This record gives sequence, structure tokens and C-alpha cells, in this order.
Amino acid sequence: MKAAAMSVWVFINLLCFGMCGYLYLIWSQYWMYIERQRLFNKSPPNTVQRTGTALTGQDVYMGKDNSNTPSNYTQLNSIRKNRRSAIGSYWSGAGQTQAKPSGSPDRPSNNIVRKSQGSPRFPNIHKPILEFDSDRYMCDDYLSETCESQTAELRQLLLKEFHRVLMAESKVFRSGLDSQNHYDVKYENANRKELSKEEVLCALKRVAVQTVTSNDEPFARLGFHIADNALQENRAFNTCAVVTNAGALLGSRLGEFIDSHDMVLRFNNAPTVNYTDDVGSKTTFRVLNSQVVTKPEFKFLEDPLYRGISILIWDPANYSSTLEDWYYHPDFPLFPVYKRLLDTRPEADVHLLKPQVLWDLWAVLQDSSPYRLRRNPPSSGFIGLWFALQRCNRVRAFEYVPSARATRRCHYYSTHDDSACTLGAWHPLAQEKALAERVRDNSDLNVFQRGFIDIPGLRHAVC
Repeated sequence: MKAAAMSVWVFINLLCFGMCGYLYLIWSQYWMYIERQRLFNKSPPNTVQRTGTALTGQDVYMGKDNSNTPSNYTQLNSIRKNRRSAIGSYWSGAGQTQAKPSGSPDRPSNNIVRKSQGSPRFPNIHKPILEFDSDRYMCDDYLSETCESQTAELRQLLLKEFHRVLMAESKVFRSGLDSQNHYDVKYENANRKELSKEEVLCALKRVAVQTVTSNDEPFARLGFHIADNALQENRAFNTCAVVTNAGALLGSRLGEFIDSHDMVLRFNNAPTVNYTDDVGSKTTFRVLNSQVVTKPEFKFLEDPLYRGISILIWDPANYSSTLEDWYYHPDFPLFPVYKRLLDTRPEADVHLLKPQVLWDLWAVLQDSSPYRLRRNPPSSGFIGLWFALQRCNRVRAFEYVPSARATRRCHYYSTHDDSACTLGAWHPLAQEKALAERVRDNSDLNVFQRGFIDIPGLRHAVC
């Protein structure tokens, strides 16, 4: 009798737990559906400024290429060709307002943004929204209403694409499986929300620039004679250019404008020779990942590309690792190369970023996202942008947020094609770029047509 009663009791409890679990699953799926509909169906606020008032001087990682033939480069240049006259006249005109030529044709009316009629179907989060390698959103006349509509449509699609990528990734990483957490990141914040622009800038400001010094262990014990004046730390800059490696810079003709900034920051092994018209020639800082430092093909110790400038090197460590742990278990074996550099060129202004800074920056990205992010460190691009914001009154990042020149080409100096170089396959790139787009303060025309975002330096943030 007792056994029968116990069996009935166990059955009733299992039934209750099963029903509760089923109801919770239905509830969570419902709210996920509501969140997706909100992100995909609601158009972001239109912040496009009239181009007539925007034309002022102030406003002013790796895929495999499928074809290395010269026709690939020719095709890319043909896409850019129709745009160069308008862009070139702007940069040479130093912000003079241009009148729309009489009789100049507008784009076809089917490019104009229209309000949606009713709610669209549940979105396919695995299908890209934004089309790369297209001249659909490039403007022939910056002053036309058609250009304004094209720019607004591009911005809307880009933000939706960021949300799509983040949503798709969050489904994979929500489980918290160890296979998706290589750096053993133990970080939970149940109160994530969409931070305001001021809150984001203050969060970035609280992440201080920290580099390894000669007094840090085990570097002091092992004889690393690191220069005390880290990365020109006593020097501030007025205007700074952060030049990405994006393939969209090829054919941009932004070189002269980039070189006009007080400080120019570049990344990894990105060259300037043969590309000065598009990316300029001036370099003040470089941010390098540890692969560039350690792999023989990059010739870090020999190549003049890495001489006469200040360099910040980063390499990730486990989330809770000490500097000693990091020294004996780096991602790439950079420490012997770094010590050799210090021994042969003691005057070199080359420093290692402490790995905890990477996770502090990652936490800013995670705290400002409604989705669970990849538990991998930020990209060199985000590190460079944050570093420039710490040192400069005004930062312009070129092709960090994709413009109408968006392309699947990973780098302006190579022919590898992969959209993951823009949207992320290892770094949380989609959140980095969405965050940068949120805090910029220049016009949509400058961002999505001319190809740069403008952000005030962190010293101006009131926290």
C-alpha cells in the first residue's frame, strides 16, 4: 500500500514539474518572439541630417578568396569609379556646399524607404539582411532627397543585420557550454540593458590603459627592461584617425583627409605604401595582435613597418589568470620575441596590454547588449578605438561602421573575401560596431556615404 501511494506521489510530482517546465518553455519562447519582432519590425529613429547643413569641415579578420584574378580588382574598381568624383570634390572643396546640378538624375524610386504595411513574418535569423559588394546605396549626388532616403535605408538594414547576427550567435552561446568558453569566462550580469550614449562612454572611460611594466612579476624577475613612458602616455592629441583594414577603404580617396589628423592609429600589418591615396601615409600608433608579433611571415623584428612608431600588443589570457599565468600560457609565444626586442632596441616604445583590460572591455560590450556575446576578447579595432578615445579630443574611425562601400573583401591590401571580417566569426564584432554607431555624433551622410564615424574623446564624458 505504501509503495502504491509513493508511486502515485512521485507520478503527481513529475507531472507538476513537467507542466511547469512546459509552461516556462512556452513563456520564454513567447518573449523571445516579442523581442525579435521589436528589433526587426521597428524602424530605428531617422537621424539623417540634411546634407546641405552637413557639409562642413567638422562633420567632415580572415576569409579565403575564391578568385585571385586581376578581373576581381577591376570589378571592384568599376564599382568605386562612379563615386570618386563626388567624394573627391568634397574632400578637395574643404566642406563647401555644392548645388545639385540641374537635370541630374535621381536614383530609381524603388530605393526610397517605405513604411511597412503590417507586421512581417517571423524573421529568418540565419539569412543575411544586408547585401555586400553592391553600389545600391552609393549616392551620385549627396544633396538629393534620393541620397537621403538611400542612406536612411542603409542604416536601418545595417542595424537589423547587427541584431540578426547577435541573435543567431546568442542561441549558440546561451547554453554556456565549455566548448564555447575557451577562456573560462565567468561573468554574469542579470541586469543588462541598452545603455545610453553617455553611459557607454563612461563605461569605456572607466577602463584604464594598463600595460606591463618592469616592476610587474614575473617580468621584473626575468629581466624585461621595459621603457617607463608607456605609449607616449604624457601626450594628448586633438584630432585622431583610427584607420581600419577594411576592404571598403580601397578606392575611397580618404588618404589626404586621414593624414590631416594629429594622430593616426593603424592595425597589425596594414601597409600604406601603394595605398596612400586611400589610407594615407602617416602612422603614430599601431595595435598588434600576438599573431603578428610571433609568426615569421610578419617579420615583426625586421620590417620597418613597425619602427619609429608606438606599438600596443595584445594577447588574451584566461578570464581569471594572473600575469604569471599568462606568461606561461599565452595564446601565442610572444614573450621571447618581446624580450629580444627590448634587448636589441631598448628605446622602442612597444608595450604589452594587460590581458585583464581585454575582459574589462568585453564586459562593457556584454553589459550593453541584450544578447549573450561570444566569450572571446574584443578585436584589435575595438581596442584601438578605445585607446584613441582615451588620448584624443575627437576620434574619427574610418570604415569601422560599414558604409555604402561595404564589401566582403576583408582587407584593402588583400583579395580575401568573407563577410565574417565585418560581422564577426571569433570576436564580437557585431556588438562592437553597433556600440560605435550608437555613440557617434556626426551625420548619417558622413557615416554611411563618406565612411567615418566621429566620437568625442572620453575626457569630455561627464560621469
